[in-house]
Amino acid sequence: MRRLAPWQWLFLLLALYVALVEGFRLWLGLVWAERVALLLLALTLWAFINGRFVFAYYHALLTSWRTKDLPLLEGPRLGEHLLLLAPHPDDEVLAAAGLIRRTQEAGGRVSVVYLTSGDAFDLAAGTPLPSREAMRRLALRRMVEARRGMEALGVGREALYFLGFPDQGLLALFTTHYYLPYESPYTGLRAVAYPGCYRMGLPYTGKALEEALLALLRELKPTRILLPSPLDAHRDHQAAAYFGMQAAAALGLEGRLLYYLIHGGYQYPLPKGFHPRLPLYPPPRGRGLPWRRFPLAPEEVAWKEKAIRAHRSQMRLLGRFLLAFVRRNELFSPLPIPAQLPPEEEGWAVLEGGEVF
Repeated sequence: MRRLAPWQWLFLLLALYVALVEGFRLWLGLVWAERVALLLLALTLWAFINGRFVFAYYHALLTSWRTKDLPLLEGPRLGEHLLLLAPHPDDEVLAAAGLIRRTQEAGGRVSVVYLTSGDAFDLAAGTPLPSREAMRRLALRRMVEARRGMEALGVGREALYFLGFPDQGLLALFTTHYYLPYESPYTGLRAVAYPGCYRMGLPYTGKALEEALLALLRELKPTRILLPSPLDAHRDHQAAAYFGMQAAAALGLEGRLLYYLIHGGYQYPLPKGFHPRLPLYPPPRGRGLPWRRFPLAPEEVAWKEKAIRAHRSQMRLLGRFLLAFVRRNELFSPLPIPAQLPPEEEGWAVLEGGEVF
């Protein structure tokens, strides 16, 4: 979430006031039948988003139809070392809590690398206009929540690596600030400063982040690497994909990459809220990807819920979104983008005469 300036908050409050006044005035001007119809429309929309009433059966049929033919993901192998790149604390449990738990139970190793500590979510700091100090405290709190969530899955603190780079700034680090240090508008920091981070004092540059990832990959030697898909709607997730793919390619580890997608399109996943008996279906933004389905046992679903609920600062505001990922399966893709794209998406210009430039 982008930080709003004070004048933007004022404009937002004024717009909300005008909308409420105008809405009340229009409501008074409606006849009783129109009021009933409007209420029914609002109830229908709420029921659709949350999977209530007849829409519970609709979502059950639709999600089952979308996932029934997906091939299964190969489970953890003997000696598996799973490494997960998480742009923010909570992405790791949303995407792969079940796979993490299964890997641990199979005797494998799990490591999680957090690129940021989530220090750019204004409302999670407890006020619409938090100070920079409050945002830094939020980062420390989210690091604690991440540790608690992973402990619920059996992963110890020694396997968690917090890099401490700026939330909402990863794409800038990959582009305009690869060499030039970036200053976070949320915390005022220009270098890694949170206690417990992997390397304190690293400047906020893409080069420093890439070197930290390379060092960790060389040190940990994972057999499977989970990272966000570049198709994710969140810019930090896109940048995490770019950094991860670039580091893996530099070490010849491209064949070990597996991708997940969190921000997969408007209102994904539906229905919102806690629906553990429904399957998780492929996201709209991931259309065309060769998805692999990883079924979860009932006890693994319960562990995933517990790990997600450990992120209390996020549950307070985004609980229904987070719990919507507690499903009967998880989804991963071996490719970052579809194997075949339409010509216009590949940068080609196709003329009417059939010539391609």
